[in-house]
Amino acid sequence: MKYEFSFVDLWPYLIIALIFTACYLKKSENTSKIIYITLFAFCALRFDVGWDYTSYVDQIKKGYTGDIDNRIELFSKYVFSIGSYLKFYPIVFIIFAFLTLKITSLAINKYSVNPLLSWLVFYSMPLFFFASLSTLRQSVATAIIFYSYRYATEKKYLLFFITILIACLFHISAIAGVLILPLILVPIGKKGNMLLFFSSFFIAKLLFIILNNMVLGFNFYSRILFYINNETYKSTILQYLYFSIGILNFFFYNRLIKADTRNKELITMSNFGLVLFNILSFEPVSAGRISAFYLIFWVFLIPYYAHFFTPRSAKYVNHIIFIGFVALSFFYLSIYITSYNNGILSKVSFLPYKFWFFHL
Repeated sequence: MKYEFSFVDLWPYLIIALIFTACYLKKSENTSKIIYITLFAFCALRFDVGWDYTSYVDQIKKGYTGDIDNRIELFSKYVFSIGSYLKFYPIVFIIFAFLTLKITSLAINKYSVNPLLSWLVFYSMPLFFFASLSTLRQSVATAIIFYSYRYATEKKYLLFFITILIACLFHISAIAGVLILPLILVPIGKKGNMLLFFSSFFIAKLLFIILNNMVLGFNFYSRILFYINNETYKSTILQYLYFSIGILNFFFYNRLIKADTRNKELITMSNFGLVLFNILSFEPVSAGRISAFYLIFWVFLIPYYAHFFTPRSAKYVNHIIFIGFVALSFFYLSIYITSYNNGILSKVSFLPYKFWFFHL
């Protein structure tokens, strides 16, 4: 049955936006906790919200007979096994949501200069919260990599590598997070970051040509070419948004560093995420997922934009950031709705919102 969009179906996202707005206006000390609980409740109660929701449910139900996919990483498999053992699939989504949001909360509370704006960036930017509704395993891994920054900066290298290992046991792609350490240990300045960013566009084209001419006899290359020839729908406007943020960081580079020297590391890591995004752009799904390990540091960086202006100007900058990211969350939803109505996507993914206890 084809879904017909109704504005009323946006009610959960309108509630989240209103809660963000109330917290922004009231400026409570419990802001971070309120946002965390709100997003967790949204994730924990949902049914069929997220692209891969039903396929995960099928996997959990297969586990009722001990038939969980062996390709699933160890810790993720344990979580799936809990749902299969209890014959209660919602617990899997609840556990993954708790881990993702709790670890993100720990990182934001420790390093953010403005937790509310950090949560808003995390919520509104498509690669983070919205992605976590589909990519359960990888989103937990992304949150763990996000938190591993603490150990890298504190030079607790053993704990850093243990954290990377734990992330890999949720999703193997987290091995990419190990590059956080050299990016911190080997400083890259403004010119070096700009060179990496702009050269990545040419590297991406060259890589595409090379892969497209590879011998198809190898299974690995065949899988890559399958993705190339069956490109997932993507939004050019969102790509421009990511690039704009990256260029803006270059433009205000000195001011950001002056506001906090740690921002030099955050700019480098997020810029590296953009480089990965460009290089892997021939396959947008992988581009978004892998680059998210590094672009997530925008959650720390973007709130600093109000810290190098005069107090009066800073207030307006905060307003612009807040309104812009709230608008972005609804813009992203509109992309899915429009794509579905135009026959590009087979489901809206985030609409309509349904509760699992009506579908057991």
